[in-house]
Amino acid sequence: MELPAGLGERGLSLWEAMSGKDVARNALVLEAARIADRLDELDNIIQGKGVLNLMQFRLHLNEIDEDGDRNINVEVKFAAPLAEARQQATALAAILSKLAPAESAAAKPAGKPMPAGVTPLDRIRQRNLQKA
Repeated sequence: MELPAGLGERGLSLWEAMSGKDVARNALVLEAARIADRLDELDNIIQGKGVLNLMQFRLHLNEIDEDGDRNINVEVKFAAPLAEARQQATALAAILSKLAPAESAAAKPAGKPMPAGVTPLDRIRQRNLQKA
């Protein structure tokens, strides 16, 4: 299988670890790899190591009002790399949970089955009594 072009170090290692023969799975793995690389880039920007155009300017010069006067409007937008990093991290977590649901379920500790007639509140009370 060919390695996808344009992946960074983290994305490439994710691709190599999780890709397989299933086309649908590979599509998700590729997207996860791209997001992982994007998160690395955003992290560099947040740490001041990367370059990002944080401001965008747009001029609206051809607007003429009812009196025939020409209006010049300047639109300024600021990027929010930290918010974007949070969104990308959430997207990566969602994709990875779809790729490895069995692994994430195995990582969760199995709780003891509750005996009949014992409520969760009873269990908490018992645990608090044991601590005292």
